[in-house]
Amino acid sequence: MNILQVIDYYQNEMESRYQESSMLTNLFTDQKFIGWLGLFMIFFPIFEIFVFQFLEWESNDNNKR
Repeated sequence: MNILQVIDYYQNEMESRYQESSMLTNLFTDQKFIGWLGLFMIFFPIFEIFVFQFLEWESNDNNKR
């Protein structure tokens, strides 16, 4: 075996065993309920801030008239 074949063999072995693990990805694949709950807990407060801010702007505009 020549050295390039040995390197190629080890590189191929390393690539085939590599598996990325991410905490965020695991939340949506392994623990779906907790992942979606966390996503909604972030989304709804931000959505409420925008809605109430918009309502405040509208009420200020209506009071100026």
